Amino acid sequence: MELHPDLVYLGGADQYEEEIFEIIEDIKLFEAFSLDEVRTLCQLMHCYAAPKGITLLKEGDAGDYLILILTGNVEVTKTIPSGEVKLISQVGVGATLGEMSMIDGCPRFASCVTVLPTDFAVLTRETLNDVLLQMPRLGNKLLLTLLQTMSIRLREAIVESKVDLSSGLYVASL
Repeated sequence: MELHPDLVYLGGADQYEEEIFEIIEDIKLFEAFSLDEVRTLCQLMHCYAAPKGITLLKEGDAGDYLILILTGNVEVTKTIPSGEVKLISQVGVGATLGEMSMIDGCPRFASCVTVLPTDFAVLTRETLNDVLLQMPRLGNKLLLTLLQTMSIRLREAIVESKVDLSSGLYVASL
């Protein structure tokens, strides 16, 4: 896992449990989890601080981790074939980013850049695999939640892209 050199390591997410519990209703990833399960996941994640303008995830890079936004805002952008960079979305507290690459091992689909100073937690693929092996109930619950998040985003992207599902033709650009 390679992170931007301007990031400041804040320590384990378990050191920020109180802050995480204060914003837990905003964290979709934790919606189906008990406080004890969230506490366990916090013990497995690490927190970082990023100033404004830092690329947290870069389109095309390898990705073996996801990030959970704890404070701040992040723009998600995609470079289209013409070379133009298009804004996909802007996300804030509670959003997860990078789960697709963490799960499928493919290069990052989009770039994510901080628009405000941003604190975030990191969950690695290795940690997810360890949880699946050592705590299968929690690991499977986490994996299912990540897959549900990806499914929702895929459905939204299809609707927004105006793909003609009957012909398979793409009728609009990003």
